[in-house]
Amino acid sequence: MFSRTRLFFLIIYVGLFQYFSNEIIEAASLPCQFNTIVVFGDSTCDDGNGWRLTNYTYPPTEYYYQGRFSNGPVWVEYLSDYCRAKDDNYAYGGATADNKFVIALTGYNYDIPVPGIKQEVENIYLPEVKAKRIDFDKTLYIVGYQGNDYMNNPTVNPWEIVRILYEQWATLAKSGAKHILINSFFDLIHLPKAVRDSDLVKQLLAESVSSVHNAAIDFYVKKFKQEYKKVILYILPMNDIWNEIQRANIRKELGLTDFDNACVIRNTTYTICSNPEQHFFWDNIHPSTKVSRYVASRAYKIITRK
Repeated sequence: MFSRTRLFFLIIYVGLFQYFSNEIIEAASLPCQFNTIVVFGDSTCDDGNGWRLTNYTYPPTEYYYQGRFSNGPVWVEYLSDYCRAKDDNYAYGGATADNKFVIALTGYNYDIPVPGIKQEVENIYLPEVKAKRIDFDKTLYIVGYQGNDYMNNPTVNPWEIVRILYEQWATLAKSGAKHILINSFFDLIHLPKAVRDSDLVKQLLAESVSSVHNAAIDFYVKKFKQEYKKVILYILPMNDIWNEIQRANIRKELGLTDFDNACVIRNTTYTICSNPEQHFFWDNIHPSTKVSRYVASRAYKIITRK
């Protein structure tokens, strides 16, 4: 028999299939050249690595789906489904760009170290595949990032963070990668009101961290394209996606009505909202799986566009 928690997430998952059935059919009809997707990143990409590291305690399964920081699969999983590709996932919830530069932590008390993105690439992935034959024409690398450095150290310079990320794109390119997907930075002004009103995020907003980060992304994307002309670098525009979802027809299609409040709230204990299907945000930082699926559909169009 299903537990109440499993039944809850099953209902959400079935509902998602109904919402996106036409989209799945459309995506399946478009050619995707990739049969393997290799993922590096943080909790927006983590499919359970951090959960396993914490001995399956965080995030708690009563409120999160099987180790994801959401109520269902994350966007890289949906993208792999669209491509019918194998998903090799090295992302960890809590990851910073480089845990030697800004410490990366997870767990209920944020006291369990996790690899940074630099460590995911250089210390875990590359040694594992050193002796393997890789078809780089059919392998997509994803380097996802959404700002743990700034949450852990609000004084850090965004240009330094993006430089570290750029080094990972370059490392992959030097290792043979021909296709790399990155994302622009989701503007902190779009986070739930409870987060925007926190002293930490107020400081980050006052310092225009989001726009500075994206300016650095633009600079290093141009630099990368000049230095690695044979590598295709795809950009997932997170703020454009936010604006798209604000359109009345998309909001209606997705069934989203609440963009300013998280469904799951953690204080001393966790509470969950009564209308999870209507929330853009699952918790104060992470999008719902419905939103992740939309992000994946957008990413699919980007990587299949000729």
